[in-house]
Amino acid sequence: MQKKMGYILIAIALLHQVVGLIFYSSALHDILQAGILNAVVPPFWERDAAFWFLMFGGLLLLIGWVVQWLMDSVGTIPAFLGWGLLIVCVLGVILMPLSGFWLVIPLAIMMIRQADSVDKQLALTSP
Repeated sequence: MQKKMGYILIAIALLHQVVGLIFYSSALHDILQAGILNAVVPPFWERDAAFWFLMFGGLLLLIGWVVQWLMDSVGTIPAFLGWGLLIVCVLGVILMPLSGFWLVIPLAIMMIRQADSVDKQLALTSP
């Protein structure tokens, strides 16, 4: 499962995007109707929320892609990546307990543990 952490993150990101497209379909329709250019500005808070929801999902997808690339090519990921995701998701849970941030917390912990175990292995094998 550790070797597939990037794919799991990508799946969470795709789920996030599908939920966003469904949940914010009306706001996305309004953005299209407004001509897209400069259509996501206050006082259109629903459009703003839709934009950031989908933007975050896109960034999560990219992070998942990088994580999987690192796992496939290097065999590990830096611990700071797991810690960063953990901090973002814990803050997200505090501010929005009824959210999908919960899905990434176990994965972030797995990423930290995987990076730490590789660090310990390297420390044992180095002269």
